[in-house]
Amino acid sequence: MTAFSLAYSLHLLAALIWVGGMFFAWMILRPAAVTALEGPVRLKLWVEVFQRFFVWVWLAVVILPISGVGLLQMRFSGFETAPRYVQIMMGLYIVMVALFIRIQSLQLPELRKAVQDQQWA
Repeated sequence: MTAFSLAYSLHLLAALIWVGGMFFAWMILRPAAVTALEGPVRLKLWVEVFQRFFVWVWLAVVILPISGVGLLQMRFSGFETAPRYVQIMMGLYIVMVALFIRIQSLQLPELRKAVQDQQWA
């Protein structure tokens, strides 16, 4: 396996885990949980899901820029010659990381506390 194909595979896998996990959680798990579970049980489920999923997201947060910069250097010889879609990907990465950190550091602790205190409203 060449260095490029290894970096590309890691990059693709990390993006797939992060974006695919969000798609699964929003489009499949959330509607199923709303249909099948009562509010308190559903909130407990989300705390557990986030706890497990965010470990994988942190892994993706680390792998994506490392593999992305490697791909950038191997394919385009640097940032200056990178096409617009690469710059858009870098911008989207920054936005997604900012949202993820906000959710994990501000909103998830509130959800955990509400579930622990059994504040369902």
